[in-house]
Amino acid sequence: MNTGTAIPPEELPWPTTGGRVLRLPRTHVEVDQRSEVTPYGGLALATEFVRRFKVAQRIDQHVRVLRMNRPYHESDHVLAQAFNLYVGGTCIEDVANLQHSEAVLRILGACRIPDPTTAGDFLRRLHEEEHQLPGLRRAIDEVQSEVWRRQRRGRPTRNADWSIVDVDGHVKPLYGVQKQGAEFYKSTWCYQPLIVSLAGTGECLAIRNRPGNVRSSDGTARVLEEVLPHVQERGGKLLVRGDSDFDRRDVRAACERRGAHFAFVGREFANRPDLVATIDETQWQPFRTRAHRDRAERRTRASYRPRRKKSNRRRACARARDFKELRLVRQWIAELPQLDAATGKPYRLVIRRQLIEHHQGQQHLFDAYRYRYIVTDLPASVTTQDVVDLTYERCDQENVIEQLGSGLAAWRMPVAEFDGNSAWLEIARLAWNLGKWIAQLALPDEVVRWEWKRFRQAYVYAAAQVVRSSRQTIIRLSAAHRWYESLVAAHVWLQT
Repeated sequence: MNTGTAIPPEELPWPTTGGRVLRLPRTHVEVDQRSEVTPYGGLALATEFVRRFKVAQRIDQHVRVLRMNRPYHESDHVLAQAFNLYVGGTCIEDVANLQHSEAVLRILGACRIPDPTTAGDFLRRLHEEEHQLPGLRRAIDEVQSEVWRRQRRGRPTRNADWSIVDVDGHVKPLYGVQKQGAEFYKSTWCYQPLIVSLAGTGECLAIRNRPGNVRSSDGTARVLEEVLPHVQERGGKLLVRGDSDFDRRDVRAACERRGAHFAFVGREFANRPDLVATIDETQWQPFRTRAHRDRAERRTRASYRPRRKKSNRRRACARARDFKELRLVRQWIAELPQLDAATGKPYRLVIRRQLIEHHQGQQHLFDAYRYRYIVTDLPASVTTQDVVDLTYERCDQENVIEQLGSGLAAWRMPVAEFDGNSAWLEIARLAWNLGKWIAQLALPDEVVRWEWKRFRQAYVYAAAQVVRSSRQTIIRLSAAHRWYESLVAAHVWLQT
């Protein structure tokens, strides 16, 4: 149930006198030297998760960077940076916000945490060839597998019979001129990481840093060979989705070798218009998007009450300025069987025909058909309409990519070395998944889909007093915090 943001009317206090409600009284500020208080009381959820799932032990087992531990282990460096991103830090230097808080140190059970000045040095020590980066990935994957095994049974999830993997690239512009491995994409100096995520939960399965001048799909086959066996542990049928750049033979072959279906937006090959010409007019079936079908279903309900539709201000402005406008009128879908030219394996080519009206100002110029293609090997039990729905649901991954930047500062790329920035992405992946794992295991269902800003306001930014008492660390949350009940319940669940 979506709890919304408003206060119920029966809980609203009412002013007893007239005048403005915001009276802005004169205030006095005092400093209490004795109380250890932190605004990050919700950090206790993350530390409890890390303790229960032995995240630190797994990192120390697989990542060997330091010759001597004086005093920090590899897990201390990784978790300090992950917690920094988790609570809203946007750069390495923000670790100091945790470092100088005695209450945070008590939550972490530490007398000190790594200094921000050593964080960049630690990132530079992680290398792909020396197996530190693969070791860090393996540690995170082990935690992810353990979470999947312990997920609460009976929780309703969308497409529960499927494990759907989305793949896409992201162009990250860079402003540092000494960034190792950076290249130009068109005229942009950048990296282009590859993101592999799990649909529904938004968990990040893999992030691979790449130069900016590669194609979005370059290296995808190799990454899928590593990721898909791991996702098979989750159960369900596997499906890999991507845009038209992933419609290539090596990616399809990687899916087939790992027992996964694929559904990619098809490319505009030169022979495909000829294939469209072979389709008889009777084969085209009317198609409406899922949103249109949902609206039509709502209109049939007895409780439905129509509302007056507001005017389209954008269209009116475009007409007034005599702009050209394309308007989608109707859609149809059809399907053709195809064979892979190299392997001879059959697949389905789903074609969507769209009728587009061309307008300029108030004048209707002409109509034209536009065609979109989907290449898939989904079984015949999945209808053509469901193929289109499943394929274009991959657009939700854009929200994951956007939140990795605006919500978690994953695209910061803080050091000059290529492998160092790859290590930063892996630590950001751990911080991202911490929020998703905690939401799946111990929080209400809706929290999995929340943006990071809302998640932090509810389950990270909670004023708390941290007290040590007879070998125990007690975190006293304020009952004024709106979400304190579910926060406490989640903490209890993670301890059981």
